[in-house]
Amino acid sequence: MKSRVEGGVVDKNLNVYGTQNLKIAGIFQSVFGLLTLDLSICSGNVGSNTYSTALMVGEKASTIIAMEL
Repeated sequence: MKSRVEGGVVDKNLNVYGTQNLKIAGIFQSVFGLLTLDLSICSGNVGSNTYSTALMVGEKASTIIAMEL
């Protein structure tokens, strides 16, 4: 999560730059009920366990969305 000038994709509230009302989360449920992990918002290589990083991004997304409701 970097600024748009530095090449980031989302802001600190996971809003996609250049759009309105569109958030990107790190974890989502697929059509087949499988857990899918997505780290596309990370601007560089993750230097730790990618599963843990994806869970952290998903947890942050759920907190942000819950606070906005």
